[in-house]
Amino acid sequence: MGISMVSLVLLLLAIGIVGTLGHFGSLGHSSHLVVGLIVVALVLLSAFSARQISVRRPWARTLHIGVNIILFIGFAWVSLTGWIVVQKYLP
Repeated sequence: MGISMVSLVLLLLAIGIVGTLGHFGSLGHSSHLVVGLIVVALVLLSAFSARQISVRRPWARTLHIGVNIILFIGFAWVSLTGWIVVQKYLP
């Protein structure tokens, strides 16, 4: 499930960057870019900590759970800012 989430987040990052560059010609028209990059970083940190759990690192489980709680908020935030961006695309 984690590999699917990391893959989907990276795919959505690529689609967002290409779509924004294609439509606006540059990045940074809203807070969605910053929030999206934060979520990507959190997802990668979550994946890293998940890998450390399997190698018996005692701190990894706590980090993984903490990052996932923050990710819940991050996904809600990126969804809200994404909806604002979608409104710009609609006529």
